[in-house]
Amino acid sequence: MGLRNITPALSFILGWIGCASAALGAAPLDSVTIGFSSFSGFYGPLWLAVDDGLGKKYGVDLRAVYAGRIRPQQLLASGETPLVIASGSGAVTSHVLGVKDQVIVALLSTKLGGGIFAKNEIKRPEDLKGKLIATGRPGALNDILVRYVLTRRWGLAPDRDVKLLPIGEPPLMMQALERGVVDASSLSVPASFVAKNKGFFELINYDNLGLAYPMHAVTTLRPTIGKNPQLIDRVLKALVEAVAVFKGNKEKSFAVWRKYMRGAGEEFLEETYQHTSAALEAVPTPSTQVIASALDMISAHYPQARQTDPSLIVDPSFVRRLDQSGFIGALYKK
Repeated sequence: MGLRNITPALSFILGWIGCASAALGAAPLDSVTIGFSSFSGFYGPLWLAVDDGLGKKYGVDLRAVYAGRIRPQQLLASGETPLVIASGSGAVTSHVLGVKDQVIVALLSTKLGGGIFAKNEIKRPEDLKGKLIATGRPGALNDILVRYVLTRRWGLAPDRDVKLLPIGEPPLMMQALERGVVDASSLSVPASFVAKNKGFFELINYDNLGLAYPMHAVTTLRPTIGKNPQLIDRVLKALVEAVAVFKGNKEKSFAVWRKYMRGAGEEFLEETYQHTSAALEAVPTPSTQVIASALDMISAHYPQARQTDPSLIVDPSFVRRLDQSGFIGALYKK
């Protein structure tokens, strides 16, 4: 009888000790919030990483916050987020202006995508004289692209030959074009597919310019790298794995797009996916050549960009280590 009474109690104690040991042995997850700048298809991997909890195997609990309206760089500077995924324009421009603490640690895509679309009666660049073009925020990518095309490719002076109207988000720029508020608009994917479908005339396709640009850059601050390089490494593992999942699982990608993305209907999902999947880098190493291209593009607005060293804006060591370790290759062998 004594043994019968002891056995259940002993089992309970041993089980409690096992659970306690497991709890003590499990390392707590670091909560990491990543800012993102727009609701476009290229942020699918980030949303996948968050929704599927891909960071947990690397010790991070990933969250995402929309930063478009207050600029991603402000989130970095305030310390609210240790990393942002956005156009590299902010990091590049800040270096040009003398603030050199932002560092691009990965480039998810270097393809520009989209273009400038106009009312159907506008067929040539010279037809834009005296007209109004919708752009993004001053200094943001759409603003930079329009100014570059106007000055370098078409010989038109922004704000003199052609008026620019900074609107912001691509869906709002598309609405401005549809309603006749503007005569033309710079549009990214998938809004560019919508514009084509609605019969607007494509004055220029950005990808046909043959330019590389830090379109979707993972950016952090130099002090963050110095204090916690392991955190950057773990977050990048989750993001790189998410890119592999995105490329390999179309239905899962569609599902996360339906949850987050604005500006494209169901009829554009396939076209957007093919474009996005092809443009996403499996090995997202940030390169000085891409940054040099971006510096050249903004030099018309910031002449000092010509004297800026592109190597100071990137840190390719994190992605290189992941690639050389075989981590990335293993993701695509599954």
